[in-house]
Amino acid sequence: MNIHWSAASGDFTLHRYPKGQHDKSLQAWDSADELIVEHGIEHLNQEASLLILNDQFGALSIGLNIYSHTVLTDSEIAKRAILRNSEENQLTPPTLINSLENWPKCQAIILKLTKNLGYLEFQLQQIASQPAPIKVIAAGKTTMVTKNVLKLFEQYLTGVSTSLAKKKSRLIFAIHNSQKETSDKYPVSLNWPEKQLTLNAHANVFSKEQIDIGGRFLADNLPEFQHAQKVVDLGCGNGLLGLCVLNQVKKHKTQIHLTFCDESYMAIESARLNVKNNHSEYLDNCEFLQDDCLSNLTSNSVDIILCNPPFHQQNTITEHIAKQMFSDAHRTLKAGGELFVVANRHLPYQSQLKKNFGGFKLHAQNNKFVIYHCLKRR
Repeated sequence: MNIHWSAASGDFTLHRYPKGQHDKSLQAWDSADELIVEHGIEHLNQEASLLILNDQFGALSIGLNIYSHTVLTDSEIAKRAILRNSEENQLTPPTLINSLENWPKCQAIILKLTKNLGYLEFQLQQIASQPAPIKVIAAGKTTMVTKNVLKLFEQYLTGVSTSLAKKKSRLIFAIHNSQKETSDKYPVSLNWPEKQLTLNAHANVFSKEQIDIGGRFLADNLPEFQHAQKVVDLGCGNGLLGLCVLNQVKKHKTQIHLTFCDESYMAIESARLNVKNNHSEYLDNCEFLQDDCLSNLTSNSVDIILCNPPFHQQNTITEHIAKQMFSDAHRTLKAGGELFVVANRHLPYQSQLKKNFGGFKLHAQNNKFVIYHCLKRR
């Protein structure tokens, strides 16, 4: 894995996070990061105050460290990567704010494009509501600089143009020159009549406008929960699985402690909102943790973990998140504790589950999904 980056602003050491858990062919920066840093160093006044959006592993924050800057991120993993890589390069870490906090005043915004167009539109709406003027410099792979993306920029900003492609990446330039009132559609609301639930989701939440079919399958095949058990919805998203757990315990008049855990701040706040709106009487029995998998949970403390693991991180297809989830699940489960994992049938999770738990049973399956049931024996 290449960890030595010769950027326009200097030479740095950058690791993906968690360190050592990624495919060795991957690195912590890409050509879009390089383009933004190069352009910034050449064209931005050194006295400019920057707001950086969607810095994944710290390349933008570190590459533009000569500027006064704040980093806004929705990701716990990105936050930890930025802090670790700042320390690695002996740099003062930037001010970090979450995706739903008020934005600081700035003269320029640096935006790394993401695949989630809903989240991009949310961020452009936020830019348009800030005091003007603000320069906006965005970048992404050329495949991401689409007509639809450019239309979104033109909807909220002016003077939209693009650079020539370089190393398969491209810059987008725009100006925010007039503060606007924008109508924010988030959080979006979705009814699930079969479960008598209304699901709300902020802009960066997975499957926010439809019921995820893998989550639905696990929700239809939940285990039974006993009084006073500690249950975790791992990678909770908008809290779909946890809400169905609460449906069940309410029906059986059972009391449990339920933890919603996700690396996305918007996911955690969506889950919190959904418990408040659907099962407010259980709110005191619930905990909401923005975490990298289960790194902050105590070992041998949990009875049941429910998991619908992601198989991508931003634009990268990866198995490392699921592997970390399974490893963390084994550590945090009590002896006799149970893990239930729903996954597409083609995903190769069996070997990792055998490695962590010694084996598994098939709890349920259909033509698209399988639910693995793992028991921690000691």
